[in-house]
Amino acid sequence: MWEWSNQINQPKTEEKKKTSLVAAYGDLVGETLEIYIPPQKDAEAPKPQKQISTISEKEMKTLVEKKIEELKLTKFELIEKPYHPQSWQNMQKILGEYQRSRIMFFKLLGYSGAAECRNAGLSEDDINLLKQGIAPENLNTHIKIPFDFDGHTGFDNLMLIKTHPTHNNLHRIFDMQITNNFLRLHKKIFIPYFEGKIYND
Repeated sequence: MWEWSNQINQPKTEEKKKTSLVAAYGDLVGETLEIYIPPQKDAEAPKPQKQISTISEKEMKTLVEKKIEELKLTKFELIEKPYHPQSWQNMQKILGEYQRSRIMFFKLLGYSGAAECRNAGLSEDDINLLKQGIAPENLNTHIKIPFDFDGHTGFDNLMLIKTHPTHNNLHRIFDMQITNNFLRLHKKIFIPYFEGKIYND
């Protein structure tokens, strides 16, 4: 997927575009997301051919469930969401709203949710940073339901989560549904969803 919390500050490289949920926006600019058959080691083997993935919804759901188990992402339930891509203009507006909402979410956790933060293992220094609207080291906001899947910028769609490895692992699950063309074919995605404000693994 993408790291929405750092979207504005991160350079857009071709490599990141191909391996993140940003690639899903290829719909808007007419790009094709394809996978390649790896070349054979035999010198006489034919050149690699482009093939469109035809993975079924049932197969993808099984793959996602296995990946969640493999990555030990406990406490998440799997939900299915349809794809409703935003225009670039709408996305820029949403990202601005998200940046403001993110800061207020940190402050809410730091002040009203201090006890919950301590129970999740955050230190007093971490809580003081949250009160200033700053993410503590190796912690970040995660958007539970992405904006292109009917997500919004409200506090109930945000959670505090460890960047490494938890947040990165969640994005690996999103990425696997994009890079094999599942999203383009089925116009939906399977999302690991957590109900609370702070994910403590």
